[in-house]
Amino acid sequence: MSDTNGPRRAAQQMQEAARYLARATRNLEAPSDSHAVLGSLLETQGFIAQTIRELAEWHRAAVAGTHYPRPHNESARGVMTAVSELDLAAQEADALQETLSRAHGGSSVVSWLETPVPESPEPDASARNGDG
Repeated sequence: MSDTNGPRRAAQQMQEAARYLARATRNLEAPSDSHAVLGSLLETQGFIAQTIRELAEWHRAAVAGTHYPRPHNESARGVMTAVSELDLAAQEADALQETLSRAHGGSSVVSWLETPVPESPEPDASARNGDG
C-alpha cells in the first residue's frame, strides 16, 4: 500500500498540521484568533471521532484468513482489543467534542480587544493621600 494517498497519508498530514498548530497557538496574533481556532478544533474533533468509529467498524469486520492469518490467536485477540479500545476512544472523542463546544460557546461571548488598551497611569502617592 502506498502512503502517497489514502488514509495513511491523510493521517500523516493531520499529524503534521496538529504539530504546526500546537506550535502556532503559543502566540496568537489577535485575541479573536482563539475563538476561530476553537471553532476549527471543534469541527476537526468531530472528524476525528468519526474516523475512530470507522476504524472500530473496520476492525470489527476483520476476518481471519483474509485480514490476518488463521489460526492465529494472538492476532484475533489483538483485533478484539483494538475494537474494544476504539469503541472507548470514540466515546471519549465525543465527550471531548462536547467539551470543546462548551469552550467555543464561552469564547463566543467574549468581546475580544484586537489591540491592548493602555493602562491608565496610577496616581502618585501624594495625590492619593491628599498631600499634593
